[in-house]
Amino acid sequence: MKHKILGVFAGGAVLFLAAASLPAHHGYATEFDAKNCLNLKGTLTGVDWENPHGYVYMDVKDASGKVHAWSLETISPNSMRRANTTREDFMNNSGKPAAARACPTKPGGTPDKGTVEILVMSDGVARILGQNIEGLTPEQTKDLLPQLKP
Repeated sequence: MKHKILGVFAGGAVLFLAAASLPAHHGYATEFDAKNCLNLKGTLTGVDWENPHGYVYMDVKDASGKVHAWSLETISPNSMRRANTTREDFMNNSGKPAAARACPTKPGGTPDKGTVEILVMSDGVARILGQNIEGLTPEQTKDLLPQLKP
């Protein structure tokens, strides 16, 4: 009986420690503002191809000409690969014009950070890289594409 109780206790302790070491995963709606999404045009400067989310980096000029280095969270690299987007696509288009539909962080969040919905790189291919927190329909996505030409 002592061994059984000890085994249950040890198993519980292992589960507790495993859960404590996992990083917290956030919901997109918790961090990003789906009501204030915007179109960004600029230069693709890099990509972090990592789990659980990738990051795309763009330099975007504002109306006054000041450059803002945007950090845009994507879906997971595995999901991007399933959608026929590879790390090499980003590397081949780095330093070239790009355009994105992105939702920024909510007020009080990190400036120039957001989540990308659609990215069009200089190769002209529109890539769905986000969770569609705006709830865009296929028709709305098609309507955005002309605006997102780099």
